[in-house]
Amino acid sequence: MKKVKLIYNSGAGQSKFTYFLDTIIEKFMANDIEVLIYRAGERDNLEEFLKDSDNENLYGIIAAGGDGTLNRVVNIMMKYSIKTPLGVIPAGTSNDFAKHINMPNNFYECIDKILANNVKPIDVGKANDKYFINVCSAGLFTNSSQKADKNLKKALGKLSYFITGAKELFKFRPFSVKIETDEELFLEKINLFLIFNGSSVGGMTYFTSDSSIQDGLLDLVIIKNCSLHELGGLVANIMAGRSFDDKNVIYKKTKTISIQKLKGNCDKPDVDGDEGPDFPLEVTCIENGINMFL
Repeated sequence: MKKVKLIYNSGAGQSKFTYFLDTIIEKFMANDIEVLIYRAGERDNLEEFLKDSDNENLYGIIAAGGDGTLNRVVNIMMKYSIKTPLGVIPAGTSNDFAKHINMPNNFYECIDKILANNVKPIDVGKANDKYFINVCSAGLFTNSSQKADKNLKKALGKLSYFITGAKELFKFRPFSVKIETDEELFLEKINLFLIFNGSSVGGMTYFTSDSSIQDGLLDLVIIKNCSLHELGGLVANIMAGRSFDDKNVIYKKTKTISIQKLKGNCDKPDVDGDEGPDFPLEVTCIENGINMFL
């Protein structure tokens, strides 16, 4: 009998996945696939559970949770060069990467998609010593998922991110950076930058509508220092899918990006909703980094 390793985060999203766990196991078993279950937590040994996966003749590795859960799994897979296919069940708060690959919100339909066995190699981003599958970012709003109160997240879902971000807005100050891509250098005072492998952040999916996880490139979005009034217009453009028409936005596709923080205060960069490495950043795209059920 074939096997999958299913990693789920019982605290992700509004903890709804646990109510469906038994029927999901039943669905896999009806297709002659045994399920090896791992309940992820803050102090677990997920690395030990996954590191030998390529030697266990698995059908796949399934991450059920949000972007943070997926990020943990991806970092272990990259560390051990695991090529067993990865599947994602969007059971978190924002599920940004799952949106990018068009995974259904219905858990059972996700299993159907995984069972269709459409496996493709995809790119993975690397920021210093940490990998990311969706986005690396820093600046205004970018740490909202980390700072949001856990109880608020359970009660309000992604709305908790907007509430947390709004609290940060009036005490935030722009910071100066030096950003180098393969072809250009930017010296700017900015509100934030985002480096996408996917195309969604915080539930908004229009930052980079032409993003691809199979082009060997990352999408760099820089939001320049601007007034609150201009920032409000920029958010409206983003929601309307016109973010690159704004004078305060720089957008480039590139393979490598170097970022130095020159002046001002800024929280640590964020990778897929979790704390990332310190500045300076050396970011690159790892082409065909992992195999994924798409």
